[in-house]
Amino acid sequence: MAEKHLVRAIAVLACVSLIIQTGVDYAEDGPDAHLPTVLWNMARYYTILTNLTVAAIFGAVAYGKLALRPHGAGAITLQIMLVGIVYHALLAATHTPSGLWGEVANHGLHTVVPALVFIWWLGFAPKSGLTWRDPLGWVIWPLAYSGYALIRGMLDGKFPYYFLDLPKLGPIGLLREMSIVAAGFLVFGFILLRIARIQRPSESSR
Repeated sequence: MAEKHLVRAIAVLACVSLIIQTGVDYAEDGPDAHLPTVLWNMARYYTILTNLTVAAIFGAVAYGKLALRPHGAGAITLQIMLVGIVYHALLAATHTPSGLWGEVANHGLHTVVPALVFIWWLGFAPKSGLTWRDPLGWVIWPLAYSGYALIRGMLDGKFPYYFLDLPKLGPIGLLREMSIVAAGFLVFGFILLRIARIQRPSESSR
């Protein structure tokens, strides 16, 4: 019962945070704002896309439409955890949310949802059978996102994060920054694997 409540809370909070952020961005665009344009601009950000994925997955789990397996549970947990970690470690100092509602959405997307997903993973997620190969698979989404963001940036000149800003970094600088980010994902992926093995030593030892 506790898991159902937590899963539903995660889905609802992710949805509400995304809706509030949409409203904030729409208001910032002024009287000429168009919702499709606002949504398209939001879709360039890893934070938005990952929280949207969390909302969809946990909503499906809450209504019995999806049962997460160990690999999928670890993958979505790592993705949203890194939303919070990267933001608070690298981006928060230079990011100023717009007004009270901007603060609410910002903390929902970058703090509350990541923390609750991690709590869910620790307490309820299936972990049996995870191996050292799983963290390697978990980095596919951030790498795919990076390619998507770079293509969008090269087409419209807008790069969502400083570590993806190809014109400023140059190819070598971009490769360096992306290597650091990828290494971070792998490190935290293997930390999750280690936790899983501690919790399920007889099931996650391969």
